[in-house]
Amino acid sequence: MIDTLQRFRVAAGLALLLVSLAYLVQIASPLRLVGDGVDYLLQASSAADGHGFRVHGEQSMRPPGYPALIFLLVKAGIGKSWAIVALNCFLLGIGCWSSYFVLRSSFGFDAISAEIICLLTLLSFVMVKHVTYPLSDICFFGTSMPCLLLLLRAKGDRSPSRYWRLLLAVPLLVFCIELRTIGIALIPAFAWAAVGGAPWARSVPQWLRRHRIASFVLVLVVFGAMAWAGKMFLHSRYLQFNAKTLHKRGVIGNFVSDFNDHTIEWGELAVTAPVSKLPARLELPVRIAGFLALLLAATGIWGKRRTLDASVWYVAGFASIVFGYPWFDTRLWVPVLPLLMGYVLMGARRLVPPRLMRPAIAAYCSVFCLLGIVALGYSTRLTFAGPRFPDLYGDGTLRATYRNAFLGEPPKNARDVDQDSLYLLRRYEWRLSRK
Repeated sequence: MIDTLQRFRVAAGLALLLVSLAYLVQIASPLRLVGDGVDYLLQASSAADGHGFRVHGEQSMRPPGYPALIFLLVKAGIGKSWAIVALNCFLLGIGCWSSYFVLRSSFGFDAISAEIICLLTLLSFVMVKHVTYPLSDICFFGTSMPCLLLLLRAKGDRSPSRYWRLLLAVPLLVFCIELRTIGIALIPAFAWAAVGGAPWARSVPQWLRRHRIASFVLVLVVFGAMAWAGKMFLHSRYLQFNAKTLHKRGVIGNFVSDFNDHTIEWGELAVTAPVSKLPARLELPVRIAGFLALLLAATGIWGKRRTLDASVWYVAGFASIVFGYPWFDTRLWVPVLPLLMGYVLMGARRLVPPRLMRPAIAAYCSVFCLLGIVALGYSTRLTFAGPRFPDLYGDGTLRATYRNAFLGEPPKNARDVDQDSLYLLRRYEWRLSRK
């Protein structure tokens, strides 16, 4: 039995190494522009030119943390597409490394389970897809997970060193908020870790068990407070941007829309494939898979009610904000993906009979890994597509822009070329800067 476990760990470690190398290959990718990425790069460009983190002279509704990282790359003389992807890969590695210890510490998983979740995280299509984008999601993952790990270690430490961990977590927390405003979800986790050594704090879980109705109300209050903070205070620009949509839908309409959006998001995470690439008839099965994943995760979180820690508060705060977001976007869950997998596994262990658990997990992980390898293969194909890249990348919106930049092909209609994207390609794409 021990030899089997050792061989399994060696196989998992080898798989992690090979997948990591496949990620590093993506550093050669051409600059893959997307909507928010254009905004971030324009902010970085403005700052590098001495005009502050602005977009066409106006303040962006997106925080300047990620543009500041690109700004530093520019000032270091490596502000090119390869360095942007390399930065994402580096912070993705830090995030997965930290996730491993979070899963061991907070969830009580053994080494093999934690390694498998890290492997599944790397093979999730949302990670594969977004590691090549100039977006803040991967960088936020790579900074928020070490911050969470520090908070967990501080909570369990009774020596004076816990205060050093908390002190070190403060600048990380602030930077996380500057990267993604949803970093405010770390504030309740920090507060819980800060009072973790107090006797009254250690008695809270017992009190919650004795007063279940009060516990339920408290959870609703926490979710509502985090959603309010995210929307009304720190996300005010986002709220103004979406105010008409929220008002038009109404309370019931927003609830129905959120339910539809988030079950699809979780379905995509569960089947590790975007619904846009699947046959239309599979949308309902994907939605059902998402609902089941949500149910399992909720069951797993409920099972942690007796041992509340920073990870529970972080995920609860994070989810309360994302669930209030009025649009469909699976990438919003990227920063907490390994934690969601952990809670789904905990929920499955509570609901699925043990005799079915092992074969079910083995079958699911096998299919998940296979689909993840396909996603990595497709991303690698794009990376080395050469002259075909403009035709293969994205939904075709920027095809004329890429063809004009890379192939010198004049557009049939001048409006087909996005001038912001063309400017950014010429500034950040290393292949074009050599011409």
